[in-house]
Amino acid sequence: MSTGLYSNLEAWFSSHRIVATAPVAILLIVMARPTPALLVFGGILVLLGEAGRIWSSGHIDKNAELATAGPYAHTRNPLYVANLLLLLGFCVMSGVIWVGFLALLAFAMIYRPVIREEAAHMDKLFGDNYKRWSTEVPLFFPRLTAASHQNGSFSWALVIQHREHKNAAAFIPGIILFALIYYWRQ
Repeated sequence: MSTGLYSNLEAWFSSHRIVATAPVAILLIVMARPTPALLVFGGILVLLGEAGRIWSSGHIDKNAELATAGPYAHTRNPLYVANLLLLLGFCVMSGVIWVGFLALLAFAMIYRPVIREEAAHMDKLFGDNYKRWSTEVPLFFPRLTAASHQNGSFSWALVIQHREHKNAAAFIPGIILFALIYYWRQ
């Protein structure tokens, strides 16, 4: 695949996130073959993902201050890492490996360009502070130990401001749906 075509595909996926992920979500639901063990393990991943989103949302004051504490001391993109955990959780609950691979491909196509664009934006916005932080903290996959220079603290007000409580409430019906699919298929 040529670089230009790949870049165009990434651009389309990143600007049409919902449209790009809807077919994968539908496939996950329609093809789902959950088992009790998959429901438990997948549900744990979804809960960990949402906990990561809450933790991240409580540390970030978007475009106002560079978040370097909490999950931002481990990865520059903890919200996206948490989104990956959520996605993996639903893929596990579905029990359909090939749809899981499609979901991971869609995730990569959506978030690779988004992460690059946000890094460039943060560099412009926070300059040297961002450059120092980015040398110590990986772009995506978290480091186990926290970075040494951390600024900021957790705030429930930020979680509410980012409407993360509404996001969290949306995942509960998703878990219930996969449990219902299991019971319907019995």
